Order: sequence, then C-alpha cells, then structure tokens
Amino acid sequence: MLSLNGYRKGFELVKDAVINGGPSFINFALTNVCNAKCSFCTFPKVAARDRVYVDTAKAKEALDILYQRGIRYITFVGGEPLLHPDFLEIIRYSSNRGIVSMMSTNATYLTMDMVHGLKEAGLSTIFISIDAATVEEHEKNRGLPGVCETVRRAIPKIKAVGMNCIASVTISKLIKDYSRLVIFLRDLGFEKMTFSNPMIRYSDSYAGYTASGLIDYRPQEIIEVFRTIKRLKSRFRILNPTASLDDMVRFFDDGKVRFICLGGYKSFYVDWLLDVYPCQTLNEKMGTIYEFDRVTFKRLNCNLCINECYREPSLMQYVAISVSDAVASFSNGGVIEGLRRLWDANNLISLWASVEEWKDGGRI
Repeated sequence: MLSLNGYRKGFELVKDAVINGGPSFINFALTNVCNAKCSFCTFPKVAARDRVYVDTAKAKEALDILYQRGIRYITFVGGEPLLHPDFLEIIRYSSNRGIVSMMSTNATYLTMDMVHGLKEAGLSTIFISIDAATVEEHEKNRGLPGVCETVRRAIPKIKAVGMNCIASVTISKLIKDYSRLVIFLRDLGFEKMTFSNPMIRYSDSYAGYTASGLIDYRPQEIIEVFRTIKRLKSRFRILNPTASLDDMVRFFDDGKVRFICLGGYKSFYVDWLLDVYPCQTLNEKMGTIYEFDRVTFKRLNCNLCINECYREPSLMQYVAISVSDAVASFSNGGVIEGLRRLWDANNLISLWASVEEWKDGGRI
C-alpha cells in the first residue's frame, strides 16, 4: 500500500509529465581517464598531460544546477568513473539531491567494499560493459585480464544489496554468435542486458571512438544484427525496446524513423571540463554548466546518429511530450492541434515501450 509520500511523489511525476513532458536525463563524464584498452575507443590514447578529473566541489555545484533545470536521472560515465578519487562522495551528493544515479563501469574496481560503498551512497543501477561472448575475447579487447572473474564475484553482491545490475553490450563483430552471448552472460550472473549501438561518430569532446573494423558495418549487416537482437528478446531480458530496434532497422534501411532524438531538449551530456552538449555526438556546445541554468532547451529534431543512450529515452518519453504539447495547445486555444498530438499513433508505441522495459526489469 502506497504511503502519503508515495502518492505525493506519484502526483508530482504525473504533474511534471503533463506540464513539462516529464523529467530530464544527463550523462555526466567525471573523467577522461580509463584503465581499459578497448580497441574501438580512444580513451586509452589520452595522454597523461591531458587527463582530467572533475573537481569534486564543482561537480556538486553542477549537480545543483542540473537538478534546478529538471534533471532527475543521471548516468555517471568516463573514462572509467570509479577512477575518480571522490566518486562515492559525488554519488552520495547526487542521490541526496533527489537525482536517480546510475553508472557505467568496466568493473575492474567492483570489490565487496566498493559495492557496499556504492549502495550506501545511493547508487541505483550499475551498467557493466561486456564486449564479447567469451572470457578470452572480452578480456583481450578490454586489455583487462581477470576482469570477468571480478564481474562473476561482484554480481551476487550487487544483487544482495538491492542494486540493479545490467550488462551493457557493445554491438561489434567480436560477437559472432548472439545465442552464445546469452549463455556467457548467464554464466557471469547477469539477468538483464542492454545493447549499445556501434557508434562511429562522437563529438570532439567525447573520446569514445577510434576507427575499428569491429564496429564498421554495412547497412544490411547491422540491420540483421538488430533483427537478431529482437528475436533474442524471447530468451533473455533485453532492455532495448522493440520499437527502438525497429527504428534502427528503418534508420539503416531508408532513414525514415518514427522517433526523433530529444537531445538538447530532454537529455544532455556534460563532460569533464563541465561543458554541456545536447548529447555525445553533436559538437554544438550549449555552454558551460554555469550557463545551463539559463540556456534555452530546443528540439533539434536530430536524426544524425544511433546513440541509444539518447534515442531510447526519447522514444519512451514521446507520449509524455505529446500530452504536455496537447495541454499547451488547449491552453492557447489550439484544440485541433491538441487533439492531433493526443491521437498520434506513436503515443501508443511509446507507451508500450515504457511498459515493455518495466516488464523486463527496467534500468532504474
């Protein structure tokens, strides 16, 4: 039975959805330092003189500003976020501020003490990066010998303390058999996974890509991968919504997707220099974090990339945006436009995508 606070929280969520189209999300890169050596990533090539850790006091100031602008969900990334010396302090501040806090990690530092520290700090979800369907291939690509055993030991501890644990699998040619991938993930202890699309374009700010044949697909090749993942959903809890996989097929087929990204309007990226961007792909900086409290959020109607970190939340938030647009139209006398937004067939697809993820266990 819901408590009074539970009802209030639910009411505030509904109110926010109706008025503002729901809460906003951000990826926050705390450092460009990483201990892995992934073959399709440039983070290992960051020179020692260029390594940056966000100042802890400034990170807290940034979180205050983000909260004031409606950010309620955050994923801490890097580099490797656990290399930041004050990571737990930053997580604790974020969680206490009222922001649902998640992180993406290569798992090297997920010791028992670290898992308990993350839980105590208020972390909600841990995304653990996986690149292949075997120990040998994953550890070779990551340059992290023994990391799979660390993952195997950490997952029961993560589950025991009540945090969400999700395999974050990069689509690449290292995965030759997706059925074998399922077996491998189960062996490691995972019960859920989400696929990261093979990005070949990032902003100059985000050192997340280097040229690699492992993620260089012809359109028909990647279309077949998305169809394979869609079939795999009957065998494993895959959090990528079916509608998103369908849109990726459309993207590589004729480019005519159903759902346009909301980066710069409802989702954002802030880097280790505390510069804010619409996402990790576009170079158009929105300003520094200290300008974020007055910057105008814009619908960029962007369809340039396949970054699921932004496209999938955009898909699931589509219905809330439609409702808030309809309310605004009704308020301004635009009855026909308001009804058009409410009767948009994509609203049902968006709503089902949210239900589908909730049924599969969700990301938070």
